Amino acid sequence: MNAWLRGRGQTPFPSCVLFGQVSSLAYYYGVVPGLADARGVQPVLYLDMQEELLVVPVASSVDQLFNQLARFMELLPGEPDFVPGRCSTTTFPFAAAGLVAQDTALVEMMCAGRFDGLVTRDEESQRWMQQVLDL
Repeated sequence: MNAWLRGRGQTPFPSCVLFGQVSSLAYYYGVVPGLADARGVQPVLYLDMQEELLVVPVASSVDQLFNQLARFMELLPGEPDFVPGRCSTTTFPFAAAGLVAQDTALVEMMCAGRFDGLVTRDEESQRWMQQVLDL
């Protein structure tokens, strides 16, 4: 999948390595090696390729992403439309701006413009990015 997407040349695929997918959907997680810190820790992007490409940063590391996902799953049963075994309209990362905003290393990278050129410019992505930064 990585080789195929890189071959298309579309941003951000030449800059990232996909490592996870939401089951049966075109939602992926990828690290950005070129943005690794001094210890080699790479930030994580969320890529929605369901219809139009949508890309946002979601974590300063894979470990941080897993922590966020675990906390999100703990909070999900409190959502009004949550029914066990059914799809919810409450989805990660867009319903989890507060959790993502707690990742101070990620927020610092966002403020410094480290993801410029990787994040899509659509209204939903930009609104969510601003929401994370405002929290």
